[in-house]
Amino acid sequence: MIDSKSRFLNRAFTYQIPKKFNNKLEIAMRVLVPFGKGNKTSVAFVYEIVENIDADYEIKDILAIIDERRIISNELMNMAFFMTKSYMSPIQASLKQVMPPTEIKNILTYYKSVCEEENDLLKFLKFPKTMDEIRAKFGNNEDQVLSKVDQGKINVTYDVKKTQNDTYDEFVSLKSNTNFILNKNAKKQLEILEFLEKNGKTNLKILLAKTKTSKSSLISLYNKGYINIEKVEQNRELNLNCDIYKKHNLSTEQKEAFDKIKSNSSGQFLLFGVTGSGKTEIFLQIVEEVIKNGKEAIILVPEISLTPQTIERFKGRFKEKIAIIHSGLTPKERFNQWKMISNKEVKIAIGARSAIFAPFNNLGVIIIDEEHDSSYISSKDPKYHTEDLARFRASYNNCNLILASATPSISTMKKTEDGIYELIHLKNRINQSMPKIEIIDLREELKKSNYSVISHRLREEIEINLKNKEQSILFLNKIGHDSFTFCRTCGYVVKCEACDVAMTYHKGIDRLVCHYCGRTSKQVKICPNCHSKKIKEFGAGTEKLEQEVREIFKDARIMRMDSMVANNKKKYQAMYEGMKDNKIDILLGTQMIAKGLDFKNVTLVGIISADLSLNVGDFRAQENTFQLLTQVAGRSGRAEKSGRVIIQTYRPDNFVIQAVKENDYMSFYKNELAQRKAFSYPPYKNIISLKVVNSDRNNTIEISKEFVNQLRKYLKNDKDVDIIGPNPCKISRINNKYRYNIIVKSFDKDLDKLIKTINFIRNEFISKYIETSFIPALNPTNIN
Repeated sequence: MIDSKSRFLNRAFTYQIPKKFNNKLEIAMRVLVPFGKGNKTSVAFVYEIVENIDADYEIKDILAIIDERRIISNELMNMAFFMTKSYMSPIQASLKQVMPPTEIKNILTYYKSVCEEENDLLKFLKFPKTMDEIRAKFGNNEDQVLSKVDQGKINVTYDVKKTQNDTYDEFVSLKSNTNFILNKNAKKQLEILEFLEKNGKTNLKILLAKTKTSKSSLISLYNKGYINIEKVEQNRELNLNCDIYKKHNLSTEQKEAFDKIKSNSSGQFLLFGVTGSGKTEIFLQIVEEVIKNGKEAIILVPEISLTPQTIERFKGRFKEKIAIIHSGLTPKERFNQWKMISNKEVKIAIGARSAIFAPFNNLGVIIIDEEHDSSYISSKDPKYHTEDLARFRASYNNCNLILASATPSISTMKKTEDGIYELIHLKNRINQSMPKIEIIDLREELKKSNYSVISHRLREEIEINLKNKEQSILFLNKIGHDSFTFCRTCGYVVKCEACDVAMTYHKGIDRLVCHYCGRTSKQVKICPNCHSKKIKEFGAGTEKLEQEVREIFKDARIMRMDSMVANNKKKYQAMYEGMKDNKIDILLGTQMIAKGLDFKNVTLVGIISADLSLNVGDFRAQENTFQLLTQVAGRSGRAEKSGRVIIQTYRPDNFVIQAVKENDYMSFYKNELAQRKAFSYPPYKNIISLKVVNSDRNNTIEISKEFVNQLRKYLKNDKDVDIIGPNPCKISRINNKYRYNIIVKSFDKDLDKLIKTINFIRNEFISKYIETSFIPALNPTNIN
């Protein structure tokens, strides 16, 4: 694999291993190779070594080996190959996902002594040194260094070349049993000694500031042998202020669940518990057992917004460093978190789906909270489902896997019936009964001439909460001010010029925004089609909801959370602290506030439009709606105070809405499972979606048809494989790229063969069309 950002180089290249490198090169090591017609020296990563190869071209020699040891473990290498095999992701993308989070050419390997034994080499390695620095001092002695690595006397650490080098703090302390003899004029040196006698070891910068002395005085004392100056690597842990989170006594249900998991250290479980049933406390106590046994834990949460709360609880319970991994980190923060894990400085990693790649090598438990959430599926290369990777790692490490949810996915619940997971059911809340749910028919609101997005009943309940100084959450899973701009004369809808989708009006910036390609434009005042002035915004999003709430409840403290405003981790932290400290009266937003959050003073949840996700053209629409509504309803009444939920809908008799009202997961599950079986949807059949993308519509159609014909030809004897399409995607054009979809359904027994066939045809097509002016992007995704 050549270290390059070019998609054309995202493939394997073959090189010869010279005899001088025999027995020195392993997979997962970096090498220097001559690349291209000009033989430019490039960094490459070795991921396969073969004895012989038949080639009708000249094979160039490897120039040099960069690493003395492999830079990623066997486990992570195997997981990369597992991703490629299961999801048809390019192996290069899979490998980059499991490697240190930086360009591979920038990774530097350091060696540092970690033992009390004293010799010239170990003294030299008191501070981290590269192998080149060691060779410059002691000659070519890497075998001795690597031997002491195997003995545990030297640690291997990694850093990033030039840009993100480790930074150190310097600390000054007095040498013990030393008689200080100073010149009478050395007043500043005397001040330093007196300060250190009184305060002990002190940060060098603080010492110079407090004594108002220069570094030259300090160096003079050091040269006289009166003081020690020690370099200490700066703490890479993210700065978090967490209160102590005390250990709770488990309820009878919780204790039974805890004991069942503890009794089977390699068991895989689905922890199905109603909202507020105390799943997190079980996690904490299981992790406590894991840490006691010297092992490590990965805790996954679906949204960055959940991370501050999860971190606070784990940090407040354990006196341990904790690594935090999610997409909101800067490159330096991300590398530092990876480095803390790699250096064995931490035993707990918390984060979103990318935390599953944490480079632990002695895992005791993997926990996936809110396992039903779609954010655990990566739809871009490398494609993967976090649950599958967690099962891979749990099996590899022979450790526990715990999936947890109040609304398990249909596929996961079916796996408990099939014996893949053991089901543990928590039926009761810890401190309170389930919230009372009331359904409001919005059709009746219209009859009463209420055109607001807030019903009369919800308004009354919010006013009661404000009077009682209790908090409310308003949920609307639609961002923006208005859904679309519509001409009432001719029916024209303002669409994005590059996408086949209506643009959304955002009043805060007074612009129309396309949420697919990011284009913006001015709001139109006159219809471009018929020149009528009767053109205006329709529908409602979170921005419009916020405007109405502020107009109605003028004295309330209100905060909005959606993707337009919550664009960094500080915003999430501000929301979390504001709700926890009762500085927010009404929190409104999209699904990022719907799951997992636990605030004691939230006693009212208002669901503004329960029908939005029911109207999506997806076989999972009912499942997603049930999960989303149940989860957001579960934010209410989680402590001593009872909770209420108002669900606003135009379809009050819908089965899903009624199942949410009755908190009846099992009835919903059985009904949904029957429908899935009737239409051959997951979990009964796997679905693979292939998208053909091209800037020319006719080319897209022709390539799609040709692909389907080839697929039918290869699979003509497989009667259990269904091929549907090609058809235009739900949004047929995004950013001036036309998109056609091919759906393939198969049983588990046919899946491996099917993936190999699709991948073979896909690679043929990429090779066939790569020299033309239109390049198809075929992106297969196993969505079960």
